[in-house]
Amino acid sequence: MPPWKGNINELLSEEQLKAIEEALAGAPDGIVIDKRGMRLNRYPGLLSDLNGEGEPIKVIASERPVTENGLVLISNAPIPEIQRAMLVIRTGDDFKQQIEGRTLPSRPGKREEDSDTNTVFYYSVFEPVGRGGLG
Repeated sequence: MPPWKGNINELLSEEQLKAIEEALAGAPDGIVIDKRGMRLNRYPGLLSDLNGEGEPIKVIASERPVTENGLVLISNAPIPEIQRAMLVIRTGDDFKQQIEGRTLPSRPGKREEDSDTNTVFYYSVFEPVGRGGLG
């Protein structure tokens, strides 16, 4: 499948476009919802290699802005590149979600609020494959 080139008509049917136009008909002209600066949700989770290599890694999975794919993984341990990964996150008290995907190799870093400590965090990107994800 070729990459999307930004034409909304490729994604939505005529019926869907009409329903959107009708729903927005009463909205004031020029209304914009600015989500910059909004706090992104974070979920505790475990990252596993589906090829069975190593123990699961404890992570915090953070949502990314809608313009970026996947989740940011934060861990106290380095996260390797994993081609077949399973991320299990807790999105509610009694609800766990499993997402299959791949991870990029992590890089170390410190948050500003941790500058007074020796704590180093590792950051990676988890890219869901197939139908997984939070949406």
